[in-house]
Amino acid sequence: MIDIRERLNASQLQAVRATEGPVLVLAGAGSGKTRVIEYRVLHLVQSNVNPSSILLLTFTRKAAREMLSRASQHDPRCKSVDGGTFHSFAYKTLKKYGKTIGLTEGFSVLDEGDAEEAIHRCSTRLGFFDKEKRFPRKDTLRSIISMSINKAVSVGDVLKKEYPHFIEFAEDIEKLRATYAEYKLKKNYIDYDDLLLFLRLLLDTDEMKARMAGRYRYVMVDEYQDTNKLQGEITAILAEPHRNIMVVGDDAQCIYGFRGSSHENIMRFPDQYPDCRVIKLEENYRSTQSVLNVANTVLENMKNKYSKCLVSARNVTGARPQLLFFRDAVEEAECVASKIKELRDEGTTLSHQAVLSRSSYISIPLQAELARRNIPYQTFGGLKFYETAHVKDVMAHLKVLTNPKDELSWNRVLMLIDGVGPRISDRLVADILAAPSFVDIVNDVFEQQQGRRFGEGAAKLRSVLNTAYNESINVGAQLSLVLEYYAPILKNRFDDWHLRNNDLETLRQISMRYDSLEDFLADFAIEPPERGVWRVEPETPEEEKPLTLSTIHLAKGLEWDTVFLLGLIDGVLPVSFSLDYEDEIEEEQRIFYVAITRAKNNLFLTLHHEGNRGGISQFNKMSRFIDTPNVLSKLDVTGPVKLSDVALTASEPAEDIAISYDKEVLLKRLTDYLGKKPS
Repeated sequence: MIDIRERLNASQLQAVRATEGPVLVLAGAGSGKTRVIEYRVLHLVQSNVNPSSILLLTFTRKAAREMLSRASQHDPRCKSVDGGTFHSFAYKTLKKYGKTIGLTEGFSVLDEGDAEEAIHRCSTRLGFFDKEKRFPRKDTLRSIISMSINKAVSVGDVLKKEYPHFIEFAEDIEKLRATYAEYKLKKNYIDYDDLLLFLRLLLDTDEMKARMAGRYRYVMVDEYQDTNKLQGEITAILAEPHRNIMVVGDDAQCIYGFRGSSHENIMRFPDQYPDCRVIKLEENYRSTQSVLNVANTVLENMKNKYSKCLVSARNVTGARPQLLFFRDAVEEAECVASKIKELRDEGTTLSHQAVLSRSSYISIPLQAELARRNIPYQTFGGLKFYETAHVKDVMAHLKVLTNPKDELSWNRVLMLIDGVGPRISDRLVADILAAPSFVDIVNDVFEQQQGRRFGEGAAKLRSVLNTAYNESINVGAQLSLVLEYYAPILKNRFDDWHLRNNDLETLRQISMRYDSLEDFLADFAIEPPERGVWRVEPETPEEEKPLTLSTIHLAKGLEWDTVFLLGLIDGVLPVSFSLDYEDEIEEEQRIFYVAITRAKNNLFLTLHHEGNRGGISQFNKMSRFIDTPNVLSKLDVTGPVKLSDVALTASEPAEDIAISYDKEVLLKRLTDYLGKKPS
């Protein structure tokens, strides 16, 4: 038995011991919420609760694995706790019980790229791309449809707020959503959103409610502030029978509204459960008090929030965060790069420093300056491992083994054969989909291609699929067969095939851990590895780990000794398209808060006052989140340009002068200057 009293502070201990009934744990940034969940699982198990009756839902598989792994080190029984992401839990449940709502066994989970391609095909068949006016692109259509599902609103409501310039297509996109849903069911597909949607429908049945009530007595949800409406409803259904529900989150870190997350889920929890206990974790183990003072002050004037005040458990005041002003983006980049180098020379390695911004384009001048000075850096974002063409090629070959009706994957596989173009591929796919079984596809459809100019390639594909379809071989062996077949294609398609080949070897190693090809493909679609090794040169032992450049959204959950936050300009943070909506401005304020709380010891806030947008020069205005007496009083305002030297705000009254012009005189002067009447 572990004495948890010695390992937790008073608030953490209270949260761990609050096992019965509804509990809301408000975990401020850096307050040790992972530790709370770890020890709460341990406490339940050591209180003789059956581990398999505990359900832990998180937003990343890594988070669930880390929490349960830590708990299991104290007590091996914790390995039997059911933990994972909402989507992986949905997949597992639908595989087991999906037939009860009409799902066909052996369905395939579409990744984002394939979902976009399926939507594009449906749009084309409906004739929407033949319109005179530009119809939204497939990625935009995917985003609109996804948001309407996750927020449980109509397509029209999404368009009004997010894409008003496409409002005239509301009826067409609503029709597309219905056609896309029908297409998926016909082809035995479900996409990322369907996992939650179908789980919600499944849990609505009395039989499933009874099954879940008998299975799970304790439900815990991590990062509850990031749940969407569907996830909130699923959580409520799972907790309904026993009401032993604990949600952990921080309303001040809800920054994924663009993905459909609902800030209201965490705010409404006490209304949903009037008898719930609210426990606040306010001891911060990451940052100095000076950094936390800024973070606390930024949230002071927010309306829709839980009040809390972070206090540094390190008992270190630290240096006050600096606010630096620069003339333009070039000067900002030069000075920030100099400061980064200066800190490195003083002992803060590049890997312990990060530059964050609201949008990635803000850091482009800095990237150029870092390259000029030979300062190594890495950017978070860009093309992910699972989005690369070579990985998608290989995965398509595996997908057709589990779902012979997968026309998207068949098309990708066939187009890799020399001599097969779009028209031939469409004809072959039609024949494949008409075949009654995979065996018929391999033996009949491919057999008929002998003698054609692409016959040799078709024969090679037939051979590898025939061998890989053998259920007696494991997933790693199936993938190895496909990789052997794909090797000459890889060399022919890509000049940098030797670098991309490293990704495929990584993929093979991952596959060796799986006993089921269906599970491997589903995990890859639901929560794929993000960073591959393609385009990454091998590191030598003496190479220094690089500086990190990241958007704030991608930096959530991470921390560095020193953080530079660029572009604190109104229209950048908060971003311009949020200014008409109070709830979106508050989300921008929370984004700023998340950025501040990534810093352990040093925080630098920067902006430049000479801007250029659309070819028009302008003076930038300081972000409204800083431009308040309370926030400015917590900062050390320094830098090449003093606050008093920069006309960033209209706080100074206009001076009376002896000569003045009325509007007519001003217009005449303007007309004379331009040499013509202004339009």
